[in-house]
Amino acid sequence: MELTMIGAYVGMFMVLAAFAAETRGIVSSRSFNYLLLMAIGEALLTARAYVTNEWPFAVLGGIWAAFAAYSIMKPPSEQ
Repeated sequence: MELTMIGAYVGMFMVLAAFAAETRGIVSSRSFNYLLLMAIGEALLTARAYVTNEWPFAVLGGIWAAFAAYSIMKPPSEQ
């Protein structure tokens, strides 16, 4: 099995775990843990999509990962 495929499976698990935890009310979609799982998971999925030339998925995953990483570095201000 290729390294990028292993990374994709790990990334998929991270994204699904974050989503499941958020939908069950265990974490907030603005929490550090949720955003970190999403950022890393999507980055891993994006790497696989890039290697396999799945450009729409690579672009989507890259943007998703970037938004999650940006939200970690610069969280929204409380209003």
